[in-house]
Amino acid sequence: MVLNRCVVLGTLCLLLAGAAWPAGEAHAAGNGRRDPERTLADQGISLDEAVARAERRYKARAVKAEEKRHGNRIEYRIRLLGDDGRVFEVRVDAATGREH
Repeated sequence: MVLNRCVVLGTLCLLLAGAAWPAGEAHAAGNGRRDPERTLADQGISLDEAVARAERRYKARAVKAEEKRHGNRIEYRIRLLGDDGRVFEVRVDAATGREH
């Protein structure tokens, strides 16, 4: 039980650390222009922010968070563990920050 929790929390930390990396902020060939391959997530909310909002709203702890792409739309899927031991998933639109 403790080992599983450590594995889940370790995985979540790695996911969040990767999401915090400033992707899309690279400059093209040193000419000062932004990378044209910027994602929709760069224009909306980050995975970190989506996780923080979900944890606050539901008073729960995130145990898994991932980014899913549907064409040009990005959705965050956040799995939460409530105080009552219930696990549930929240889906957040990366461009708008709204749940669906």
